[in-house]
Amino acid sequence: MSHHHGPASATVEFFFSFRSPYSYLAAARAFALPQQYDIELVWRGVRPMAMRGQPLPLAKQLYILRDAAREADALDLPFGPMYDPIGEGVWRCLCVAEYAAEHDRLAAWVITAATAIWGRGVDVRRDDAFVELCRTAGLDSAACLMAIERSDYRERVECNTARLAELGHWGVPTFAFDGELYWGQDRIVDLEHALREAGLLQGASASPRRRVSA
Repeated sequence: MSHHHGPASATVEFFFSFRSPYSYLAAARAFALPQQYDIELVWRGVRPMAMRGQPLPLAKQLYILRDAAREADALDLPFGPMYDPIGEGVWRCLCVAEYAAEHDRLAAWVITAATAIWGRGVDVRRDDAFVELCRTAGLDSAACLMAIERSDYRERVECNTARLAELGHWGVPTFAFDGELYWGQDRIVDLEHALREAGLLQGASASPRRRVSA
């Protein structure tokens, strides 16, 4: 049941990488935003930095994993064992995300796949494991295996990756709203503050235009 709020709904772009533990930590909260605010969340799955010729030094990688584990604990999300999906694993997840978005299963897919990668160490390159995740997310597994071969989906990922660079940024998760960028799962609170300031909280007296009768 979708209510249209006013002439044009505000958009928040959500830049996400399956190889980013912070993207995983942000996913459930990001997908919950349109339930609280009058926004359209625009999915932007991107290639990870290491697949864009920007590898991280080992010390930074290790710090990120320790930090992400601490944050996951605070958010009560599973973390580890993990499986690095760099390369084909990443492409599979990104292509299925594009397919899932067309079938209204995007949040289910992203959260299922990211949790498998970062919380259960699932090797997403393996068809048996992959098919199982597709089914868990409520997707047709045969269609998903076809989706990973689709060049138009890969092209969309490249456009999303280019869009992030065009906004002058590189990291994920990043949210773009009203000309501002919010980088990091710990910046969702700042984004929410901006959404409230813009009068986009659902049912808020600040937005009299939202009077929807069921």
